[in-house]
Order: sequence, then structure tokens, then C-alpha cells
Amino acid sequence: MKKGNVLIFGGIIVDSYMAVENYPIRGQDVFMHDSFDRVGGCAINVAQTLKNMGMDPYVVSAIGGDTRGNMIMKYLKDEKFHTDCIKQLEEEDTGYCATILEDGGERTFLTYKGCESFFSTKMIPDDLMKNASYAYITGYYLLDERYSEDILKNIDKLKAEGSRVLFDPGPLAHHIKKETLLSVISKADIITPNESEADNIKNLLSLNIEPEDWSGEMNIELVVLKSGSRGVKVWNHDMGFYMPPYKVEAIDTTGAGDSFAAGLIYGLWKGLTTYEAVRFASACGAIATTFKGPHGKFGVEDVMKLIRTNREEIYDR
Repeated sequence: MKKGNVLIFGGIIVDSYMAVENYPIRGQDVFMHDSFDRVGGCAINVAQTLKNMGMDPYVVSAIGGDTRGNMIMKYLKDEKFHTDCIKQLEEEDTGYCATILEDGGERTFLTYKGCESFFSTKMIPDDLMKNASYAYITGYYLLDERYSEDILKNIDKLKAEGSRVLFDPGPLAHHIKKETLLSVISKADIITPNESEADNIKNLLSLNIEPEDWSGEMNIELVVLKSGSRGVKVWNHDMGFYMPPYKVEAIDTTGAGDSFAAGLIYGLWKGLTTYEAVRFASACGAIATTFKGPHGKFGVEDVMKLIRTNREEIYDR
């Protein structure tokens, strides 16, 4: 087994939260009962859960030289995250997201795109390329065509060194250039779309096959279709199963899918069966919703406790 190094290709931004009772009606006014800023973005959300599990995540991302960028860099150093693959561009702006959080956990995003999609091959040291057990890539990081080709070339190099690749399409996957989306899917060992993302991929690529057939027809080792509070469906070359959701008191669903992806990477890296790894990932995603903010701190024992105290069933395809 390789070291627990994971390269995470994705943006780090600042999430500016506005907590409200209900989402405002267009043109009307509502009161906020809380507001706060958090360092967020799918990359750091994945990294935090991996770090919780004792793995060694390296986020590949860019931040600006502005106040938000300095806030992110201070956070990374204070929380002892690796910054080897973080590029601070002094003359650029850092991305941020205005997050409207409703009571009950539903959230709506308004995102300002900064320099977080910047990529250079010089951002990743050679020893990390050789020693990464997994690479995680989000669809957000492939939206900028100036850098997508170089990112995909690095994914090829990682696979040549024995890394496994998890692709999490994200809600804007349909804005990725068609050739780029085809390329990243062809390189992915694992793909984790939610239902709407899967539909977007089907439409963009003109696919006439359902996600349950992607593993065989598109040669993807593991396909995980996330359905939020309705659980997940999973297929590989040999089988398919359904994993029900874990019951928790959700207060913020931001980052739940990111935590799921991290838990899946951890479980597979530890040598768990596909079912056990998905079960572990589902528990990670559920626990993530119990924190206000895009991620939180919890450990393997917290995950196992949730698994032990929840009854689950498995349905064969």
C-alpha cells in the first residue's frame, strides 16, 4: 500500500454565510440571524475529512494576494495543512461564495470566481507525484480551458505512478468543455455524481446509457450515484447495491458530498470492501451535515459509532 498522500485538485475559497429562517422571496426582505466567514471550497472540505482520518492531503490550488487570500493562508498554516501545492498570486483576487443557509440545513450558493482555477505543473513536487496513493479532482477545477489540458496531463502522470483517481463532477460539470469531460472520465477510476450531475453528463456527452451501466460501458471501476437524503446507489463491474442514508440532525449540508468523497478514498485506501468503504463514506457525509460551516473535525471512531448505532440494509441490483 502506498503512503496516505492524496493530491486534491480544486479551489479553496472563503464561504461568507448568511443564516436565515427561510430562503427569501424574490424582491422581498428577510432577517439574518447569523453571519460568518469560513475557509471553504470542495478541496479544503475533502482535505479536512482526510486529515481527520489520519491521511496526508495536499491541496493543489491558487489563492490571491488579497485579504481573503491571506485569511486562507493563515488558516492553512494554523491548522497545519500542507501548503506545498498552494500558489499565492499577489496581483489576483481570491474567490468567495455567498452562502445562504436556511434553518434545516439547505443552502444556496452565489459564487465569485477568483484565481482558484490557476494551475502550473510547477505547483506539484516530483516526490508527491510519485507517492500519491489517490488523486481527487473536482469538475470546478476543469472549467478554465487555459489550464485543463495541463491538469489532465498531470492526472495521466499520477496514474502512471500508480495513483487512483476519483472524479467528483460538481454542479457545473455541464459547463466543462465536452472533450475535457470525456478525457477526465476516461482517466477516472471512481466517479461520484449526484443525480442532477449525472443527467447533465448524459446530456452533454449524448449518452444513451444510465449510470448503472457506466462501469461496464465506460470502463469506470466504481460509479457512485448520490441522492442526498435518499442515500446512494453504487455499481462496479461485478455488482450493484443501494446504501440508505444515516439519520442525523442536519444543520448545514454544505460539504457533505466532499466529506463523502474523502471517506470513500480513506475506506478504499485502508483496503475495505466496496460496500464497507461506501458505508464509511456515507457516515462521513452525514456527520459533515451536523457542523455549521463547510467542514468539521471528527475522527474514525465517530464514524464507526454512527455506523454501529444506525441500522442499514443492502439491496442487490
